[in-house]
This record gives sequence, C-alpha cells and structure tokens, in this order.
Amino acid sequence: MIYGENVYLRNPVREDIEELYDICADKDVLKYNGLSTAVMSKEYLNSQFHHFTKPNKKELIIVTKTSDLIGYVYYKENSYTRDVYSIGITIGKKYWNKGYGLDSIRTLCNYLFNNKRAHKIELEVVKENKRAIKCYRKCGFKGEGVRRSKYYYNGKYIDTLVMGLLKEEFI
Repeated sequence: MIYGENVYLRNPVREDIEELYDICADKDVLKYNGLSTAVMSKEYLNSQFHHFTKPNKKELIIVTKTSDLIGYVYYKENSYTRDVYSIGITIGKKYWNKGYGLDSIRTLCNYLFNNKRAHKIELEVVKENKRAIKCYRKCGFKGEGVRRSKYYYNGKYIDTLVMGLLKEEFI
C-alpha cells in the first residue's frame, strides 16, 4: 500500500469490480474518461480482471482513511523513454471537490519519483476538464502542448492538454 495524507493506494482485488463499475459508469465521470460511447458490463469486467492487473500498466485502487473505495489511479512506464511515466485518475462524482484527487496524484507522483526513480511524469487531460487541470497544476504539472480534436464526446471533437512534471519540479 502507498499512503497519502487522506487516501491510500492499493492493488485491486476482484471484489472491487462491482464498486468500481458503479463509480465509473456515472455519466459525469464518463464524460472525461474516454468511455462515453458505451459502458462495459460488470460481468465483462469481472471476466477481464486479469487485464486490469497487467504488468505494463499498473492500476491502484484509491481508498479513503474511512475505507471508502472512491476510484483508481494508473501508471505506465513509457516504452519509448526510460524513467518517464504516464498517469491517469478516475474518482467517483460524490468524492469530487474534497481534495482526494490532489492527494491521490501527489501520492502517486511521490511513489513514482522516489520508488520507481521516475525522471518525468506526464498525462493528457481533456481541455474542458477544468477541475482536473487545476488539480494537476497544484501538483506542479505544466502544460506542454495541445492535441487538437483528439477526444470525441457528445458528437464533437475536443482538444486535450498534454502536461508534464519533472522530478525537480515536484511540490
């Protein structure tokens, strides 16, 4: 387990699938999560659990100090550059605006910089997701570029923002 101030990150277990499904299937969560066209069934996710724990991409469940499962983070070392990791996060809507995202991202970054010897952490976020961008900036991430019309949602293409954080910039 990886401990933050108000959350801890742990490996997923099969029993998490149903609760994660309920968190991630919310239309407001899906809006920025890339799955806006369809939601997989709980049965499918359960049968594909081994993919959720594959070695080249590591998912960790976010749990509050009061033991509420609220979402997940992931990280993946880039195949084209050593010591550079891509990250992402999904948190259930009822846990938004409570500081859990900030704590989860800081905890994950701290782990990657200090335990995985990351030189850089990067991410991509939908440009309209102001809440997430504000969180990433508070963690020290800087904008590095825009990918035009990369994300499709609700009948239109939206730009994404590429952000990065170097070890020496980590707050």
